[in-house]
Parts: sequence; structure tokens; C-alpha cells
Amino acid sequence: MQENEYAKYDFGLWLRNWLFDKGLNEYVVDIIGFSADVLVILLAVVITDFVTRKVILNVIQQLVKKTKTHWDDYFYEQRVFRNIAHIVPALVVQAMLPIVFNELPDSISNFLNTAIKVYVVILLTVVINKVLKALENLSENDNSKLHHQQMRSISQVMRILVIFVSVLIVISILFKIKLGGLLGGMAGATAILILVFQDTIKGLLANFQINMYDLINKGDWITFNKYGVDGDVVSIDLTTVKVRNWDKTISSVPAVAFVSDSFVNWRGMQETNARRIKRDILIDIRSISFANDEMINRLKKIDLIKDYLVEKESELSAFNEKIEGSDLLPINGRTQTNIGIYRAYVLAYLKHHPKVSSDLSLMVRQLQPTEKGLPIEVYCFSTDIVWANYEDIQADIFDHLFAATHFFDLRLYQNPGGYELEKLSSKNA
Repeated sequence: MQENEYAKYDFGLWLRNWLFDKGLNEYVVDIIGFSADVLVILLAVVITDFVTRKVILNVIQQLVKKTKTHWDDYFYEQRVFRNIAHIVPALVVQAMLPIVFNELPDSISNFLNTAIKVYVVILLTVVINKVLKALENLSENDNSKLHHQQMRSISQVMRILVIFVSVLIVISILFKIKLGGLLGGMAGATAILILVFQDTIKGLLANFQINMYDLINKGDWITFNKYGVDGDVVSIDLTTVKVRNWDKTISSVPAVAFVSDSFVNWRGMQETNARRIKRDILIDIRSISFANDEMINRLKKIDLIKDYLVEKESELSAFNEKIEGSDLLPINGRTQTNIGIYRAYVLAYLKHHPKVSSDLSLMVRQLQPTEKGLPIEVYCFSTDIVWANYEDIQADIFDHLFAATHFFDLRLYQNPGGYELEKLSSKNA
């Protein structure tokens, strides 16, 4: 029925009949007729390929150049449209097979149909992989909406799934097995596959968790002490994360470690454009004392705390007037101390520092005394997060604060070293 239906469109059959009428040998007629059928197919392929590649692709190329969007540029660079164009001739051949080769044996027809279907599946797999690669490249563009969306990891997972499904489809086509039945038959092998590829599966799940909870992104500065990592994330692959350390070495950390272990991500610092300064100044407790009038008058010459001292002096005088005997001994009333004035000075100094943020937390507090003295903690944020600049700012601040302790009759604590011991030994001698 099918042969009769398409026979009137078969150029080879018409040619055979015409040659028979001319009295040619049947064997020669069959060869010429088959050759004519092949030429028709080849001509159709050449024409279709020419139209799709030379005409349609050129039009697409011109449109890509004219559009303001960028995603189509990445698709064109990855030859997505070109690979789609390769599918068209295959579909044309498949449509023409029952017309041109309607007299071929079923075995040959089935073989050709199977070959074309497998070819189309392979081309579709290539197209999908090219699309995923284009999206991956697009996500690496800082201006893209997909930026920091872990597209590289998702792309790798999708590629594996696409190849796996494609292989199943090809097997289904070649061996005439239903896809559902093939999947059912593979259920028994699932346990073995999980056992063999358990590390890969764990890494895959960890990668999804990293993406879902936004734990790290490409370009983040992370510190992972367990693995000796301190640097920028350069890539997030299927099972590993690569980090370029500050010494320019590359570390590979298992993706599962970012889910199971503790690490530091400095992205918050980069987003707020401020980096924390948290450091102690150790004061020798024996140098702490009440501030007498001579000290207060001397410290009033310091511009940063002059107003503070005047205001504080007025407040304490008003309070001490109600307390009997406060003028005899400082301990009887409220009295300023050199350490208290120093804390006020440090706070004022930080507030007036041009490289210290006034919008974020800023405080100077007294911590629990230890055998190494009284820690005065400085807590603030630098407005410059560049590492070298940050270190310079931090060093400049503490250079000044260390030197300033002398003006408040305070001493910094330091364990006795060789110079002190040598000096003590000479004195005793």
C-alpha cells in the first residue's frame, strides 16, 4: 500500500520504466534507477544544507550582530544554530526515504531509518550540550543576570544527564526496546552504580547544596583552615572547588567539605566594601591611676578630647558636691582615670579617621584582665578592603595609639625580653 502510494513520486521508478521501454537490460536499468534515487537524495541534502547554512544562518548571523542582547552572541559562538541546521537535511532524507526508495527491501529501509534516527539523536545531544556551554559562558559575564548562579556546575550535571538519556535512546532505537522497559531493566544495576560512584554522587549533592544555599560563588574570598586555603574561588566544578591562594598556588577542595566543615566566606566584607579591624592594646595594669588636676589640664591641650574632658569634669563635679569628703581623697567620689580618658581618646581618634567607617559598628571596650595586662579592644571597619591598603591603615592606627599611651601615663604590656633581662642583670651586678 505504501509503495503504491509513493510510487507516483519516485523518479527512479519512472526512469526504470522509461529505460525498459527503450529496451535496456533489467540489470542495467536497476543500477541506473538506484543511482538516480541516490542522486536525488544527495541533491536534496545539498540543496537543504545550502539553504540552511548559506541563507538561514547568514540571516541569523546578521540578526545576532544587530540585537542589543548578549545571549544570542554566546549561542552563535558555540555554533548552536549551525548544529541545529545540520538536523534539517537529516529530517529531509528521512521524509524522502519512503518516496525515493519505496522498492527497497524492508531490512535496508529499516537500517536507513534507524541510522537517521541515531544521527538525529546525536545531533540533538550536541545541540543541547552547546546550549549549556553557551549559558555557562554567559553566566561568567559580570553583567549577566545568571552571574554567580553556579551555572558551570548545573551545566556539568545537565550534560551528564543528557548524554545518559541519549545513550538510552540510541540503545532503544538500535535494539527496538521501549525506553520504559530499558529503564526498568537498569533498576537492578542502580545499587551497584551508587556504590561505585558514591563519591561522585556525594559531590554532586554537595554541589547542589552549595548552589541552593549560596554558600560560595566564583570570585569569593574564602578561608578554609582545614585545607590550608586562603584565596579567591576560581571555579566550582562538579565535585571540587578550585581556589587560587594569595601565594598564587591552586588548591582543590572537595565540594562536600563546604557542606560538612566550617569555613569563612569574606563576601559580606566585599559587598559592604568595609573590612573589620579587631585588635587589642594590652595595658600594664600597674600604670592605671586616677587622673589628677595636673594631668587633666595637660590632656585638655589634646583637641580630640578637650570637649570631652570639660563636659566630664562638669558632670563629676556636680555629682561629687553631694558626697561628703570627696575633696579629700579621689576614691571617695567619682574621679576620672587615665585609662578612661585614653579610651575616650581612642574612640574620638577613630571617629575622626578618614579611613574608618562611621556607618558600621565602632567601639572601644575593656576586656577581661589577664596575666598579660588589661586588653583595650578596638573594633571598627576600614573603608578600604584592598589587602595591602587595609594592612597599612590598620598599622597606622595602632602605631599612633601605641605611641599615644605615653601621654596618658600608661604603659604597654610586653613580656620581658633579652634587653630587659640584660639590663636587670647589669643592675644587679
